[in-house]
Amino acid sequence: MKDKKWGVGVLCTLAILVFLGGCAKQKKKPAPTENPNKSVEYEKGADFTGVVKGVDTINTRITFYNTVLDAEEVYPYSGGTEIFTKNDRSLSMEEVAPGEVFEVYIRQNGGKVAKMKRSGDIIEQENRKIFVDADKNRITVDDVNYAYNDNLVALSEGKAVDPMEITSSDEVTFRGVKGQAYSLIVTKGHGYIQPTNYNDFIGGVLTLHGEAILPVSKDMLLVVPEGTQQLTMDNGDLTGTATLEVRRNQVTKVNMAQYQNQVPDTARASFEIDPPGAELYVNGRLTDYSKKVSMKYGNHSIRVVLEGYNTYAGIATVKDSSPVFRINLQKETASVNSDSSSVQKSDSSSSGSTSAPEAKKTDADHTITVSAPEGAAVYVDGTYKGVAPCSFAKVIGSVTVTLTKKGSETKSYNIEISDDNLDVNWSFPDLLEGSGTSGNNSGSSGADSSGGVG
Repeated sequence: MKDKKWGVGVLCTLAILVFLGGCAKQKKKPAPTENPNKSVEYEKGADFTGVVKGVDTINTRITFYNTVLDAEEVYPYSGGTEIFTKNDRSLSMEEVAPGEVFEVYIRQNGGKVAKMKRSGDIIEQENRKIFVDADKNRITVDDVNYAYNDNLVALSEGKAVDPMEITSSDEVTFRGVKGQAYSLIVTKGHGYIQPTNYNDFIGGVLTLHGEAILPVSKDMLLVVPEGTQQLTMDNGDLTGTATLEVRRNQVTKVNMAQYQNQVPDTARASFEIDPPGAELYVNGRLTDYSKKVSMKYGNHSIRVVLEGYNTYAGIATVKDSSPVFRINLQKETASVNSDSSSVQKSDSSSSGSTSAPEAKKTDADHTITVSAPEGAAVYVDGTYKGVAPCSFAKVIGSVTVTLTKKGSETKSYNIEISDDNLDVNWSFPDLLEGSGTSGNNSGSSGADSSGGVG
């Protein structure tokens, strides 16, 4: 009997201990606190970093490139949307510009933009010239490379553009982070100059605003910075300078015949050489005598060469503005007749004439083919190459390809061509309708832009 009482007592004691242990454990578990410190305000972080693509003030909507999701998103905003600079200065939505980068906070109920603050981690560089390598999806700014993707915000006058359309002469505002580009806003773009009636300048040199120097060739269409530009053509004794106002993405035609002047103390000499095909050297420089040759008054060394004939060397004396020199090569001797000026046979010769600018390297064994847009005139660095589809000798290096078509816009693309012993094939987007031609200060002869003008 005592054993039973002892067993019951042990069981009761154990039950009490288990109960008390459970209570002890419950007492050690702390109760959750809704606000650990009421004196501290807890604010959730930004929902994403967004690049502004556009603001619709009528429908109160703002379009972002969401850099976190790599996607375009549209959100409503209201008068209660808070907007701040990096330094917490308050802004209005009218002060928000496309291309700017903000930390964006979205309201949980309704999905409206609650707050926007300009990102403090953004690299921002104004009035920069850039190079776009579309093959590598890379943008170079001040010798620093940045990757970009299809959602890059690239705008010119508020309109989206292909980054390749930004030429080396354009100026942009760049925004991005280390290694990644977010936006390109063209602050100074480019237009076009199309010279007309300039046959007498062909073979000479064109200077643009005292910087760009190009050989004057047929059917030129020049890509130039927008704004006031001064174009000068020089060919021996002829010179012509026109001052033009170039508008962004517009073609300005200029009639160079209106500006053509003859340099004082120079002559335009004619050479009649028999037999045909002989080479003429004036002051040591190979000279095209199929048209009049610019020569200063005074003495000039002359040399005429033709295989199978005796080489002629002499001194040509220019006395008036339009001399004619006749040179007949013979098997043994050469007889020379001159009107208004004289040529004296001599063994001496001299050199000293400014040569045309050096051309880009050409790969004659390979071609560049432009297949689209069909019917568009194709220019490379301002020189006419034909109407697409067309092919021409491959050039090496950085070039500007311009496409133009009557009744359509004109577009330019910056392209880097590798010396890789391969043919190149290009197919560009269609040109949108819209002539994009201006004639301010041009004196245009009205030649259309689909082909060449002389």
